[in-house]
Amino acid sequence: MTPLLPGIDSPSDLKGLSDEQLQQVADETRAYIIDVIGEIGGHFGANLGTCEIAVALHSLLESPRDKVLWDVGHQAYPHKVLTGRREELPTIRKYKGLAPFCSIPESEHDIMGAGHASTSISYALGLKEAMRNGIGEDGKVVAVIGDGALTGGVAYEAMHAAGGLQTPMVILLNDNGMSISPNVGALSSYFQRARLKPGLFHAREEVEDRLTRLPLGLGKRIERLGPELKSAIKAYWAPGLLFEELDLAYMGVIDGHDVGAMRRALTEAFAADRPVVVHVHTVKGRGFAPAEEGGLAGMEKWHA
Repeated sequence: MTPLLPGIDSPSDLKGLSDEQLQQVADETRAYIIDVIGEIGGHFGANLGTCEIAVALHSLLESPRDKVLWDVGHQAYPHKVLTGRREELPTIRKYKGLAPFCSIPESEHDIMGAGHASTSISYALGLKEAMRNGIGEDGKVVAVIGDGALTGGVAYEAMHAAGGLQTPMVILLNDNGMSISPNVGALSSYFQRARLKPGLFHAREEVEDRLTRLPLGLGKRIERLGPELKSAIKAYWAPGLLFEELDLAYMGVIDGHDVGAMRRALTEAFAADRPVVVHVHTVKGRGFAPAEEGGLAGMEKWHA
């Protein structure tokens, strides 16, 4: 099999590749990060989980006109590899080398350089609202945020505002069940329940449609009983209602290591004229046996 990664010097080089070829690029990116970061050190596990995310996004978007904002930025090594910095990856965290997070002076493809959790949705919201008001070149805006960072209040403030404004943007929830250590608390439990119901898309719309089509006149009766009963029944069956109650559309749970599946979901999300949460499930340390086979202890050890 002919290697493809050496020919990827910018996101435009991903255009025209098939889903199978893009999956190969993601696999080669992961292998390259294991080789380089395994020798020099750096953020390891998180980046092995985001290779397909970076490939799927950059194969569909026109960066830097379209904006991808990586929350914290520690999981953006695949993004750096695909945006012309592949040969410089061995310099990461070294004097005059690549920054360990996204860096605006480093690349036109790095849109924010916060280095702090939970801020990407606010940043993305501001960018897209500026575009809607004629400031800057219009384009798509995506915030990539982990389930750990999504426990931060700043993220919920931004989602509340995005739902109220109906800002057309995408929030890609990278759900690996981990931050520095395993996530705990009510939100972690919520995402765990959602992961147990993969393949449910557009939760509210699908469940509502099924309810109204129940036989023996039940669907019509439910319709007459009003929105309260329908909401209660839908909340029992459908994940994602946490977001939909904030007026955010929801798609998920999607395999975050399947480039084709993510491209299909993202294409639909980008076409929506409203904020959309695309919920993907990834494995921290993907492709590195000590992390994957060691369970939570392995992922925690190789979290960086």
